[in-house]
Amino acid sequence: MWTRAVLSFLFLVLTACGGSDSMTPAASTTPSSNQPSNNPPPATNPPPATNPPTTNPPPPTNPPPPTNPPPPTNPPPVSGAGPWPTADLTVYAAPQGLNGTVIDASPDEAQNIWVVTPNTLYVLRPGQSTFKPYTAANGLHVQTYTDPATGQVTVSNITAMAGGHANEVFVGYRGYEGEVPPPAPPRCCQPQADFSDPRFHLGQADKVTLNLDGSISVRRYEFLCDATVNCWEEASARRMVFGHSGTAAGHLFLGFDHGVVHVFNDTWGDHIHVETNWHFPDGSVVTRQGDQYGLAIFPNGDVLTASAYGVGRQLWNVDPKTWVLNPFVWAMTTFGPAEPYNHGAHDLDVPSGYTEANRGAAITPDGTSWWVSLDRGLSSFAGGDFSSTTHYTGVSGLPASGLVDIAADPDGTLWIVDNAGRLLRFNPSNLSVLIWPGVSNVSRVVVDTTVTPRAVYVSMGDQGLAVIRAK
Repeated sequence: MWTRAVLSFLFLVLTACGGSDSMTPAASTTPSSNQPSNNPPPATNPPPATNPPTTNPPPPTNPPPPTNPPPPTNPPPVSGAGPWPTADLTVYAAPQGLNGTVIDASPDEAQNIWVVTPNTLYVLRPGQSTFKPYTAANGLHVQTYTDPATGQVTVSNITAMAGGHANEVFVGYRGYEGEVPPPAPPRCCQPQADFSDPRFHLGQADKVTLNLDGSISVRRYEFLCDATVNCWEEASARRMVFGHSGTAAGHLFLGFDHGVVHVFNDTWGDHIHVETNWHFPDGSVVTRQGDQYGLAIFPNGDVLTASAYGVGRQLWNVDPKTWVLNPFVWAMTTFGPAEPYNHGAHDLDVPSGYTEANRGAAITPDGTSWWVSLDRGLSSFAGGDFSSTTHYTGVSGLPASGLVDIAADPDGTLWIVDNAGRLLRFNPSNLSVLIWPGVSNVSRVVVDTTVTPRAVYVSMGDQGLAVIRAK
């Protein structure tokens, strides 16, 4: 749904469109709005393009209720070094049964190592030496469909994952991001909309539980809005993070092509997003949001989001349905210029065409927010006035653009991935940059702080998975 995030520290409000794992919309309180009267009203977006109706693809078939043995009782959290090697660098690849292009990896709270390629979920359990694969044949929602715009057969493949509680992992998929042509309704916001077209159901996410016998049970998550009117705006998962400690322990956050969703105990509300307003020379205004690649959780449960258009800190609430009604603590554009129609630099009202292409977010132990961009490099914000935002475009050895992921180390350094596949370790205290040896073709990095020494999970495409324990 369309909303407005007002540029302030404590009164930024974002509209949401609450949801649950039920396909039937449920009544909910209408999100409040806190807009200054001198702001231009949001422009009405042009109607979606109409393409000829199509009968493709066949609707996905959800697996029947699992008949597998119940999942194992959750063991106490792992402490100390954990069950895996503490060598400086361990690489898992084909000799360990890990095949394909590794795109994401992290452990659950039993220290099962979960890894995904575009069409397969793998697990390596403590005490074992070979990864076990799971595919669509095991209930995962990797599906093929025919794109009506091109006539090409496309795969709704895996795009992200996050290890959860013991013996639990969450898997996200690529969905159909275009407008589904009539007679299907628009994605937003038609009351009593009929979302039966199977293209709405592509993508989304699964909760996967590892059973005692090594089989899996799959619970489907589909993120239909239900706060005020029907909408279905989430299609493809860009990033998933699970809280293993702090106030948000046990809570999952998913960044989609549109917004960010909060899940707890198989329940969620609507999505949130920082919105920017493109101002055109003719005076028209169009709202932009999406591509939520950057997600990180503060110790107090607040969530840092970094998207294609802006950055914000969403206020914590334990209830996912109430969470979406909370304001942003702060929200801004990283490079938005001062203009006659806004309040100055970093405002959410920007010239038409403004983008940031943020691809990752992290929070260092001192509370500083960090994010990386394909176009604009590394930036940080430690609080206070937005003018204190820092850009690291002149640091020797640190690219000024082409950054694709970031994770914070407990010692205050940052692990940064660039689009050349390098893993860089950046020390903010002295601005030093080290190209980490022994890894290449890197696309994503995740830091597990539940073990000591911490473990850095490095996804390396067809070269497998690397785990760094070195200081």
